[in-house]
Amino acid sequence: MLLWAVATACVINGDTMTGVLCQATWLVVAVIMLIVVQVIAMRLPQPRVKPVAEPDTNG
Repeated sequence: MLLWAVATACVINGDTMTGVLCQATWLVVAVIMLIVVQVIAMRLPQPRVKPVAEPDTNG
């Protein structure tokens, strides 16, 4: 059913199946890269010292 829907969408939009597969491939690559960046960011060391609150100078 999914392949039929993709083929119908290609006919309606005038795209080729190769173009759709190319776009889907780049989408998967981009999503994988975002996941890798998130995993690396979670593993980076976090600062252990809390910043010192500056005094209020408003009056």
